[in-house]
Amino acid sequence: MSYARFSRLPGEISRHASMHALLNCLIKEVAIPHDTVFHRWPARRDGLPEQLYGMPLLIEWSASLSLFVMVDRRSVIGSHFYLSEVYLHEAEGSGWHAPEMVELIATLLEHCQWNDGTLNQELCDQVVQSQDVMTTIVAHAGDQPRLHPLTDYRCSEQGLWFGHPSHPTPKARRWPTQMQQNKKPAYSPEFGTTTALHEFSFPVAGLSVQANRLNTLDVLPHVADQSRAEDLDRVVLGMHPVQADIFRQDTRVAEMIQTKVIGDLGSSGWHAAPTASMRTWYLEGHPWFIKGSLNVRITNCVRKNAWYELESTLVIDRIMHRVAQLQDVALETLCVAQEPATVHWAPPQGDETDQRWFREQTGVILRENFCQRFLPERCLLSATLFARDTQLSPMVLPFIERATPGDEDRALPSEHRVRQWFQAYLRTLVAPVMGLFFRHGIVMEPHLQNCVLIHDEGMPRQMLLRDFEGAKLTDDKGVDWLAGESLHPCVRESMTYRREQGWNRIAYCLLVNHVAEAILALSWQRPGLGDALWQDTLDELRRIRQILEMPTPELDALLAGGNLPCKTNFKLRLMAQADRHAEYVALPNPWCITRAVDREAAYG
Repeated sequence: MSYARFSRLPGEISRHASMHALLNCLIKEVAIPHDTVFHRWPARRDGLPEQLYGMPLLIEWSASLSLFVMVDRRSVIGSHFYLSEVYLHEAEGSGWHAPEMVELIATLLEHCQWNDGTLNQELCDQVVQSQDVMTTIVAHAGDQPRLHPLTDYRCSEQGLWFGHPSHPTPKARRWPTQMQQNKKPAYSPEFGTTTALHEFSFPVAGLSVQANRLNTLDVLPHVADQSRAEDLDRVVLGMHPVQADIFRQDTRVAEMIQTKVIGDLGSSGWHAAPTASMRTWYLEGHPWFIKGSLNVRITNCVRKNAWYELESTLVIDRIMHRVAQLQDVALETLCVAQEPATVHWAPPQGDETDQRWFREQTGVILRENFCQRFLPERCLLSATLFARDTQLSPMVLPFIERATPGDEDRALPSEHRVRQWFQAYLRTLVAPVMGLFFRHGIVMEPHLQNCVLIHDEGMPRQMLLRDFEGAKLTDDKGVDWLAGESLHPCVRESMTYRREQGWNRIAYCLLVNHVAEAILALSWQRPGLGDALWQDTLDELRRIRQILEMPTPELDALLAGGNLPCKTNFKLRLMAQADRHAEYVALPNPWCITRAVDREAAYG
C-alpha cells in the first residue's frame, strides 16, 4: 500500500528528494544556528502561487538572498515534510521563482557570505550526479513492484532509494571513469542484483590473519574459495569489482601480476549482494558478511579499510565480547554484530608506506551474519524502515499497519498503535547506547544505517548495533578497556575521543539522525502526533536516567533543556573535507520549546 496522493515521474521524484535533503542540511546546519529561519510569509509574495498549503518557512541566507518553502509543522530542529516547491528570491531579482538544482546550488555558493574558506566548486556537479543516480534508482524500482524494501533484510539493504536524508549528495559516487558505462551496475545495491567478487591469489608470505575466538585456519575459507589457489603456498582474497580495477592499475600491482607474484583470477569469486554501505557484501547462508576496501568516495568518505581500523576493529570486538559477559541492567537489550577477524596481504619486502598501502587495498573484515541468528525476514535496516518509497511517502506506516491485526481497512495506523510501536522501538535502541557511553565509556554510532531492527511480525524486539570501525573509547573512562593491549600509537589515537566528542557523536546519531527521522516518518500527515512521539522519547530518556544510577551530566543537561549537537554534512561537502573533520552545531532542545509553539496550520 502507498499513501502517495498522486504519481510522479522518476525525474520529478529525484528532484524533490534531492532538494529536500539539501534543505534539511541548510536549515539544520546554517539557518537554525545562525538564527535566520522564520515561520512567516515574506514581505513581498511576487511570483509565489496564490494558494499554498501548510506553514510558511523563510530562510534569509544572506542580505541579498532568501529561500521560501511550505512545511507541515514547526520544528525547532528543522525536521519537516515539505509541501511546496522551494522558491528563491534575490534582492536584485523581480520576484520569487522555483529554481532547478543547478541554479539553487550555484546561487547558494555565490551568496555564501558566512563562510570564509575555499568553497568546493565541484559541489554542484556532485549534487547533480547524486540526483541523476536517484532518477535511475526510482525508474528501476518502478519496474520491480514486487521487490518491496521492507520484505526482508537483503531487500532493506538494497531498498534505500534516497540515502541519507540530511546530506547534500546522498547518492554521490565517484566511480572510476572506465566503470561508469552501465547506469545500473551490478555493484550498486539499489538495483537488487548480486555480482561476482573479483579474486586475486597471493603468496602465503605476506599474509596476515588476525582473529578473536576463531582458529585462524578457519578464517580464510570464509573470505574466499581457497580451492581457486594455484598451489598450497598461495591464498585467495576477494575484492569489490571496482576496487579490483583500481588495484590492478597501480604500477606496483601491475608488475607483480606480470611476474606472477599476484595472480589475477578475474570475476571468479562468490556471487554476493552489495549492501547499502557499498563495500560490505551479504551472502545468503554464509556465516559472515565480507567487508572490503573501496577506494571510492561515497557521499563524504573514501570507503577503504584504513590500516589502523583493521586493528582497532579487533580491539573493539574483544571489548564488546567482554561487555556482553557483564551483568549490567542498562545493557540488557544490547545486541551487536561481532567482527572477530581481519585478513590482509602486503609484500614482505618494501617500505612501511608501501606495506600500509597494500594492507588497505586488500584488507577484509569478517562481520557476523546476524540473519543466521535471527532469520532474514526478521531483520530490517533502520535507515530503510524510516525512509520514503518511490512516491516519497514513508514506508514504515504500512509496515506497522500490516503488523496490526484488524487494521486492514484503516487509512493510517491509529495514533495509539503508532505510539505503542514507537515506544517498543525506543526500548530496543536508547538504553544500550546510553549505557555503553555512561557506564563504560564506549561510543557507538547509532545512526540509521548502523542499526538493524529485529522484529516479530512487525513489532520491535531487539536492536542490533554494528560497525566496530566507527566505535570509539572516551579518554576519561573508555580507555581503561585498553589495559593490556599492545597498540600502535596511531591505532590508539584513532580509537580515542574526548568525552565531549563522544557525547556529541552519540547524541547526534541517536536523536537527530535516528529518532528525529523516525518521528517524522511516523507522524506523516499528523504533525501533532510528532509532539507525542517526542514526549515518548523524553519519557524513555528519563527512565534510562533512573536505571543508570550514576552521574550523567550530559544527559541531565539535555533533560533540563540543553541543546542537541548536529553534524555538519553540508559544510563538509562545501569545504571538500573528509568525514573525520566534521564539526557540530547546536540545535534547540526539541522538548522545552515545542510545547510553547502554536501548531495551527497557516494557509496562503
